[in-house]
Amino acid sequence: MHGYTAEQHHLASYVPLVDPDERFTAVAPRGPYTMPDGDGAGWWDIDLQTFEHNWSQFADSLDTLEAFIATEAEAAGVPLERCIVGGFSQGGFLALALAGKDGAPRYAGVWAICCGVPQAPDVTVDLSNGDGRPVLFQWGTEDIVIGPDAPLELISTLEAGGWDLRHHSYEMAHSQTIEMMIDARSWLAGVL
Repeated sequence: MHGYTAEQHHLASYVPLVDPDERFTAVAPRGPYTMPDGDGAGWWDIDLQTFEHNWSQFADSLDTLEAFIATEAEAAGVPLERCIVGGFSQGGFLALALAGKDGAPRYAGVWAICCGVPQAPDVTVDLSNGDGRPVLFQWGTEDIVIGPDAPLELISTLEAGGWDLRHHSYEMAHSQTIEMMIDARSWLAGVL
């Protein structure tokens, strides 16, 4: 799942690098909130002047994604327990929320990039039930969007929750790199 101002094609373009052997089917939905200029989308609105988040849209996006993933998995004949949810920035927050939502399926793994612990006020996310499931968390050491504390808080939360956590920092801002995708390829090979 993409981040704010991006679109479904953004992360989908990395699929050949992450999965060169085409072992998996990647599904990349588009966020429901189109940018005012029509270029890109988001999963909830953010005022780019004040950085205020419209958290009231988070729950709707989460429910929409959960239903979308279930529909796609059923159509492909793949049990949710063999699905990996992942995303960048807003998409990373949502991937973690999908896995920690009350009654969530036991997804095969979570891949979160440049995000933190989901804390939308109307959504309860409990990441204390990892039970050894794999999670890959990647972030930039120069990321001013999430700041220096969010990665540390997420790492601590996932470790305390019993997840099989692999985490990497990269000397970069709020973005993705080829190095990250190669590391994700290695992680993914050990998940399923």
